[in-house]
Amino acid sequence: MTRARSIAMQVLLAAAALAAAAPARAIPAFARKYGTSCLTCHTVFPKLTPFGEAFRRNGYRFPGVDSDYVKQETVVLVQEAGKKTFPNSVWPGTIPISVPVSVGFLGAANVYPDKTASVPRQNNGTQFSLDDLVAEGQIFVGAAVSDTVTLWAEVSIADGGADVEHATVHFNDLVGPNHWFNLSVGKGSATLSSFGPHSSYAGGLAIPDVPVTAIYELSGDPFVLGGNYKGLELNGVVEGRFHYALGLSTGTNSFGSRFNSENFYASAGFKIGGMRLDGEGATGPVDSMRPWAEEALTVHGFAYHSNEHFADPGDTTVVAHDVSLSVGGGLRGQYGSAELDLGYYNQSHGRGLVDAGGALAKVTADVFYGELSYVLYPWLVPFVRVQRLSLQPSGGTRVSDLHLMPGVAFLIRPNIRLVIAGSIESGNGFPQDTAGNPLPWLGGSGDTGALVLTPSATSTAASKMQEFESLTFVFAWAI
Repeated sequence: MTRARSIAMQVLLAAAALAAAAPARAIPAFARKYGTSCLTCHTVFPKLTPFGEAFRRNGYRFPGVDSDYVKQETVVLVQEAGKKTFPNSVWPGTIPISVPVSVGFLGAANVYPDKTASVPRQNNGTQFSLDDLVAEGQIFVGAAVSDTVTLWAEVSIADGGADVEHATVHFNDLVGPNHWFNLSVGKGSATLSSFGPHSSYAGGLAIPDVPVTAIYELSGDPFVLGGNYKGLELNGVVEGRFHYALGLSTGTNSFGSRFNSENFYASAGFKIGGMRLDGEGATGPVDSMRPWAEEALTVHGFAYHSNEHFADPGDTTVVAHDVSLSVGGGLRGQYGSAELDLGYYNQSHGRGLVDAGGALAKVTADVFYGELSYVLYPWLVPFVRVQRLSLQPSGGTRVSDLHLMPGVAFLIRPNIRLVIAGSIESGNGFPQDTAGNPLPWLGGSGDTGALVLTPSATSTAASKMQEFESLTFVFAWAI
């Protein structure tokens, strides 16, 4: 394999939280719908307040009867009297009088203060990059067709074209008590924790991804926990304090469309103190001027089974597959304006790499992540995020990466965000090149400061590396 091809195939093991392509997740269409501020649901977006999390869990609906809170006019498609003549008439429904669309943009600038760090060393001494200053455009759709049926969609537009990130229909309160049984159908991310997938002030995925089959060059479309896949999910909140989710997903398949990955997952969690998970009841913010603040502990766990298909490296006309099992959990502790998030998962792949004998073999990933933040003002939140990821290939040497990201998130205006964060890396166990430098390589414009690795399945030569990789400025807005 040529050096250029090797570099092109290298993948982010650290799954950086500051990825410039991370969705903004703020929907001003909801602010227009309910005639309320973005700060009703967000602090520094995409981070949600306890009420914002309840709104998300309820299928993007206010607690109680959603239509009681809508300020925007609607067009009645079928009158309420249609319920009396059903099934001889269509069940009643409405649409917003204006198209419920929001538009946003996201980008990043990177500064590399240390000329000896990986990016400058591999890119002719480059010490700053503006290549991704405008990296992605986004179109969001959020609407309700009734008090129990809601729609959610997200389309991202970048240099590579457009992609439907999400497109789901939420059938809420199917049977029994409110919030107990809801069904989501379409393309979206799995519910693996008590909080939204982008519940991080750093701006990326709260649960880091590890694209194992891409790291070992088996698949160009690797399975990751935070991936957006087609499927369906049954979820609910029971008695306001316990939540669950059960889902089926097509997962990924880079071999051919005739193979279904047959993924499935489950998660559950509970909350002690603070606002109820469904937002119902009398418990609300202690201080109306600080809607993010509460004293609460939330604990959750998940399991995810994936069956990924790709071309067999020994014969690319033959399908191979890798079955993986991810098991993990986390907790969030809140004390006033202070918040601590901790999480861990183990991901075991049965056929995630090619060993020295040319056979597909086992590899295991261990992931730890945490984030400490404090809402100093509604528009100013300092934070520090840490991620530790390691890979243990069958018959090879364990490699690990510790990624520390101190930063601060600003709201320049309620719908304009700036995040400034440093990226400090410590790698251990990586092969060395002939000059004694670690082989992990940070390359390409717009890099987010995470190690780019091609760990060897059999290498025994080990090295350690510690670097101040970058200072990243992430800018996003939505309207």
